[in-house]
Amino acid sequence: MRSIFIGSTGGGPGQTLATWALAVRLKEKGLKVGFFKPYGLLPDSAISSPGNLCDPDVLLFKQVLEISEPDEILCPISLPENQDSAGIQGEELMGRIQKAFLEVSRGKDVVLIMGGKEIFFGEGGPGLSDGVLVKSFESSVLLVDRYQRDNLTFYSVLSLNSFLEGRVKSAILNHVAPDKMDHVKTRVVSFLQQKGVKSAVVVPEDPILAALTVSSIAHITGGEILGGAQGERNLVQTSTIGAKQLEGSLSIFKQVYNKVILVGLNPEERPVSGIILTGGKTPSERVVKVAQDRGIPLILTRADTFQVMDRLEKAKPALTSKDEFKVHRFLRLIDEVNGGSRWVEELL
Repeated sequence: MRSIFIGSTGGGPGQTLATWALAVRLKEKGLKVGFFKPYGLLPDSAISSPGNLCDPDVLLFKQVLEISEPDEILCPISLPENQDSAGIQGEELMGRIQKAFLEVSRGKDVVLIMGGKEIFFGEGGPGLSDGVLVKSFESSVLLVDRYQRDNLTFYSVLSLNSFLEGRVKSAILNHVAPDKMDHVKTRVVSFLQQKGVKSAVVVPEDPILAALTVSSIAHITGGEILGGAQGERNLVQTSTIGAKQLEGSLSIFKQVYNKVILVGLNPEERPVSGIILTGGKTPSERVVKVAQDRGIPLILTRADTFQVMDRLEKAKPALTSKDEFKVHRFLRLIDEVNGGSRWVEELL
């Protein structure tokens, strides 16, 4: 059994997406893949399985990998957000983690171990960090970096590879601006490889990967999509309180005061991806019919308009199983941009 540790250099580089993409590639090779998150943080609005709080990543991978192990085995240390584990000794934490890992590993070819939000500062508390776990499990490491500048990437990747005794086998340089792509693909990747990182792939900034879906917005705003799941996968670029996008039959919504317009990813093709009706007042049948005829989902929420806008501005929603299309797009970008790099093979 092999273990692969997926670490993040911080700044939201796309660690969960990269872990999911790696799992897809490994399953394509016919391998039985397990998932393990040594310690997880539970946000205030933590997603719950019946009777239990659950780290969003654990819930996601239980679904996409069809894993049967209980939450407390997949993630043995779970803490509320903004609370640390200072009251628990590092040896006790490591004992619980190692015991759970043995159970997760049973019958697996590969176990993916997902680290904290930033590998430099693991969330396990005093005496227990991502680096300690990597060495304890003798894992190979996939490092996910949000590229900003050469020197930051070089420092993050190479210093970690040195600290982890050469275990960083692959790196994903994500969110690269279009005008930096050629430079990063040639000079940055080449330099990392010269310094011992066997594979580094570059992923450009992509509006589809960054976009929210109507379904995720319904979750963020505490609303429901009227009439079922129609349009729940529509992609949303931005939101506005204004009504300039409402033309033709949609002009009826100008009479609805408590609303937020969800602007589509391609405004020329789909200027309106959805409409949020705030304040909890159910719209008239005529309004609902107009939206249905135009294929525009309506989200009804009890929150007021300004609460909704505030939630959308702060939103950093977790991936769900409905975001599988993003994983395939992410993999397609890796393949197209990097010409069949061996980023997965180097980890095995």
